[in-house]
Amino acid sequence: MRKRLFVPLALMAAVLLLAAGLFAGVRGTTAQDMASPTADQGHPIHIHDGTCATLGGVVFPLNNLMAPDMSATPMAGDDMDMASPMAGMETMDPMAGVDMSQVESWSETDVEVSLDDLLGAEHAINAHESVDNIQNYIACGDLTGSPTDGMLEIDLAEQNGSGLSGKAVLQDNGDGTTTVTVWLMHSGMMGTPEATPAM
Repeated sequence: MRKRLFVPLALMAAVLLLAAGLFAGVRGTTAQDMASPTADQGHPIHIHDGTCATLGGVVFPLNNLMAPDMSATPMAGDDMDMASPMAGMETMDPMAGVDMSQVESWSETDVEVSLDDLLGAEHAINAHESVDNIQNYIACGDLTGSPTDGMLEIDLAEQNGSGLSGKAVLQDNGDGTTTVTVWLMHSGMMGTPEATPAM
């Protein structure tokens, strides 16, 4: 009787040990993937009240900044080929003169506010490292300046030694909405205010 009971118990123990090993392996892979923000969830980015120096609350969440070869960034309904988001813009994005081969991540979002209303109060575009490390800011730019033909371009400065800076273009759509497109590049791959000081 003891032998009959011992075999099922030994088999059950072996199955439990195997399952525990597989679970640990899956957990390790997930943790490693999360360490690379653009590999999975991207960099969260928002329009905040206030300025980069004194950020307030989020007023308009934007689509997460994703690597250019990922299909998650383009808005649903875009005509862009979802299998290859780089199609048609392999070199320069005509809207802002951005060399897409240098882009670390990018995002495009339609927000329910006119550009004039955004500029009517202090606002800033702020990018975060990841969902898990949301408190670490990696790039920020104040929404200031005068639009030209309903379009405003701003620079996003590197924050907290992230090694990333970028630019954003806000296009008023004339219907109470604004399209916000943001690109992040490794600092030094684009002209920054620090690199070209005003005379």
